Amino acid sequence: MKNIQDTLMSQYANSPIIVKLIESINDCVDPTKSIDDFFQLAFNVRTAKGFGLDIWGRIVGVNRNISIPPDDLNMFGFKADPQSFAPFNNQPFSSAGARFHAYRLSDERFRTLIMIKAAANILNATAPNINKYLRMIFPNKRVYFLITGHMKGRYFFEFIPNKFERHLIYNLGLLPRPSGVQIDYRESPPQGIFGFSGTGFQPFNQGSFA
Repeated sequence: MKNIQDTLMSQYANSPIIVKLIESINDCVDPTKSIDDFFQLAFNVRTAKGFGLDIWGRIVGVNRNISIPPDDLNMFGFKADPQSFAPFNNQPFSSAGARFHAYRLSDERFRTLIMIKAAANILNATAPNINKYLRMIFPNKRVYFLITGHMKGRYFFEFIPNKFERHLIYNLGLLPRPSGVQIDYRESPPQGIFGFSGTGFQPFNQGSFA
């Protein structure tokens, strides 16, 4: 309770012993801290951690474990330039090539996956809404949904998706698919495509035709 004085009968309000006892009991059973912790660690998806994110994952229908190694996974290996492996006692061996394996997403990666899946669950799959959704999934990257014909659409990526992004796109199928629409995907970073000046494409002998 925040105002225990308001709950005391007047004849006991000035008793130092009774007041001290009630204040001590209030400090012991006050649920405020627990409620705040629950809100921050479980209820609020933007600040949740560990078990809280696992609960949110079950709510929206995604799992923390994925079948591909995330980009932020470090492994033991030989020195390389640029440095891409870790020394002894810091990281495990790679399990690449194992028949069955799973990788556990970090809290931040899993939070991103949860937000993406939650948006996909409720999205009205029109072209403007899909493009807003893409800006949320791929901030600071150029990707858009195009209507390419009658009941046809295309996801156009002006970059090469990393392993985590490919998992979202191709394995989990989180990009919206309007009902009855044939969808294809195109990955064409401007740095490797020949084109006209002002488009961001490359000149002769520097890029290939799209």
